[in-house]
Amino acid sequence: MEKGVKGWINRIVFMSPAMLIYLIFMIIPIIYSFYYSIFQWDGVSDKEFIGFDNYFNLTKDAVIYKTLMNSGLLTFWALVIQLPVGLLLAVLLSRQIKRGIRFFKTVFFLPVVLSTSVVGVLWGLIYDPNVGLLNQVLSAVGLDEWTRVWLGETESALNSIIAVVSWQYIGFYMVVYYAALQNVPDDVLEAAKIDGASEYRLLFQIKIPLIWHVINFTIIYCIVNSLKYFDLIYIMTNGGPNGSSEVIASYMFKQAFRFYDFGYASTISIFLFLLGVLLAIVLNKLFRREAVEY
Repeated sequence: MEKGVKGWINRIVFMSPAMLIYLIFMIIPIIYSFYYSIFQWDGVSDKEFIGFDNYFNLTKDAVIYKTLMNSGLLTFWALVIQLPVGLLLAVLLSRQIKRGIRFFKTVFFLPVVLSTSVVGVLWGLIYDPNVGLLNQVLSAVGLDEWTRVWLGETESALNSIIAVVSWQYIGFYMVVYYAALQNVPDDVLEAAKIDGASEYRLLFQIKIPLIWHVINFTIIYCIVNSLKYFDLIYIMTNGGPNGSSEVIASYMFKQAFRFYDFGYASTISIFLFLLGVLLAIVLNKLFRREAVEY
């Protein structure tokens, strides 16, 4: 690798296309969001400078705390369901299955490639209280008391969405873990088997430590991705009923395009951005560990 001024010039030239795209689509929108957050602005009339009043209002907004709780629940169940089930499926598929492995990988991964709009409409039909498949199945097996208006009741709306989100993204984590498990050296596994290691010890003392950097990445990705989740909630419940499924991103959208308060919506977007960055830094330090080698 070249050193000195010439080396730096070559690096900058090599990275400039990616840096330019990152600057246009990431850095500049963030700067503009912060700029708009210090104004009272409906998107049409002249902007009124109000300093940090939007930030003070944010701390007193009860809805924000409700959305934080909902986003926290969404993130918690994403971590508890999506990652372990994805890892379990990846482990099962990596165990020398000779027949049907492509079929199972396709079936599990199919929800990931489906458009969120399609997923929202599909599950909206399944949850339909009158003609939906879920209530019909419950009635057919004698569980009529379990039937309900899944997306129309405050007790079940968010949980119904969490189930759909889990179904949609388990396949993504399965593929990531499956690829990581394929890179575990065969000679290490063979040596452990010769020494009498059980499947349990192979998994928890060799495979998982060797792919821990991938698990670390998926944890951070899952949390950050869950915080900004919006489209499926907007399609299925629009944050209702009574805000029971409202999350930070959907509340930001409503402030901008329903109440035409772009200044406050920009403040929420900056809050969401800072929260994501803070969590990413803390989790990266929390889960950091030295790479394992055998």
